[in-house]
Amino acid sequence: MREPPKAQLMTTSPASRYSAMQFLICFVLFLGVSPVFDDFEQGTLIESVLLSLVLLSAIVAAGGRRRTVVVASALAAPAIVGKWLHQFHPDVIPIEPVFVIGMLFAGFIVSHHFLYIVRSREVDSQVLSAGISTYLMLGLLWAFGYLLLDNLSPNSFTIHLEREGQTQLNSFAALYFSLGTMSGLGITDVAPASDVARMLALLQSLVSVFYLAIFISCLVSMHMAGRPTSDSARTEPGSNRKLAK
Repeated sequence: MREPPKAQLMTTSPASRYSAMQFLICFVLFLGVSPVFDDFEQGTLIESVLLSLVLLSAIVAAGGRRRTVVVASALAAPAIVGKWLHQFHPDVIPIEPVFVIGMLFAGFIVSHHFLYIVRSREVDSQVLSAGISTYLMLGLLWAFGYLLLDNLSPNSFTIHLEREGQTQLNSFAALYFSLGTMSGLGITDVAPASDVARMLALLQSLVSVFYLAIFISCLVSMHMAGRPTSDSARTEPGSNRKLAK
């Protein structure tokens, strides 16, 4: 018999372990390389390249169904194109719509992976990869939100980084603050200075805690559901006789 559509959805992987690894590599490169070239003349260009790679790898990591890839691509393409147009024509192309579209894209990836985790029946490498990708995309989602807020309302954050004269968030500083808030690192060189920024940071901290709690509980429940029952555990393999209690 053919399985119902719901069961097929449960067993459909949103990302292979290889695409998830590519996404993780691009994300780590963005975090590691961006601050190194921050003071260079072409630092913003390198940052745009790395951010584009992160978004493109996230599309691949969201794979599985064609409809999912189409929706993810439709959301990521305007963000990437807008980022590059603003890179070369900052006075003509506004950056705020890019951050809004980036938030929609990250939110779509997060919701897609989260539903996959909740509907999965067993713990495997695909579920773990989806869990890691979701956590990182939550950080990227809030980073876009922080950038949008700082552009709409300047001085929403106080910045004390090594780069002299930096008074506005860039992509790395926003992601640095976002991931630091999620991990409870206690970052002090980037801090919210307005009530809206403080509320966003508090909301991110709460969401990350709830996500980790739900993710761990899902892993535990899937693991327990896959364990044999007490009666079957007492039965010898290849024998109809039960072991003595």
